[in-house]
Amino acid sequence: MEINNAPAAEQAKEMDKGYDVSRRRFFQLAGGIAGAGLLLSACHKRTPTGDVYIGSGDTALLNYLYIIQQLEAAFYTQAFATPYYGLTTNESDLLKDLRDQEIAHREFFKTQLGADAIKDIKTDFSAVTFADRTSVLTHAAIIEDMAVAGMNGAVRFFARKDYVITISKMASVEARHGAYWHDLLANNTFSGDAIDSDGLDKAITPPTIFASLKAYTQTHFDSTKLPG
Repeated sequence: MEINNAPAAEQAKEMDKGYDVSRRRFFQLAGGIAGAGLLLSACHKRTPTGDVYIGSGDTALLNYLYIIQQLEAAFYTQAFATPYYGLTTNESDLLKDLRDQEIAHREFFKTQLGADAIKDIKTDFSAVTFADRTSVLTHAAIIEDMAVAGMNGAVRFFARKDYVITISKMASVEARHGAYWHDLLANNTFSGDAIDSDGLDKAITPPTIFASLKAYTQTHFDSTKLPG
């Protein structure tokens, strides 16, 4: 099976018009924040050859979340393009919806970052058997849980608090995605181990989540200035 590592622009072309409403909403949010003068300047420095420097401060946090969204969008683009055996119509429709929502999330962060956005990452889905339902569902749940915990753990480090509400709303959408996959894996579970002992979604610091991202990316990053 050929894994689709196409650039984000090509992935977006695969989408039908059905994602427009979701995407417009995120672009409206992006426009509102950008209009308030929140586009950030990168703090460039020398970085080891082959490593992608993600910046510092808020720029690093935005690029960190942008990496997560690139990963999710690429995962669902691949899963929808090469459906697993036994995929139902309902699962296919929801898979497409999730793909489109993740692409909207990805484009939101890209718009916020502007010239400071890193280039498209190279993903590594070698651990995923896209023809196998359990493999796809398991990794989808892992990636979604990572996204939720990553967003929850990042918001408190932003100097610009304008981002907190938007990113928190986005995390709630990701949590719905994760609940869907957990429930398909084991009926009536909804959250798996994504919830802490207080019954709340986990919040994990950016450096910790960033280390976990390495399992799904070929791109090497310089995240030394990432808050957390």
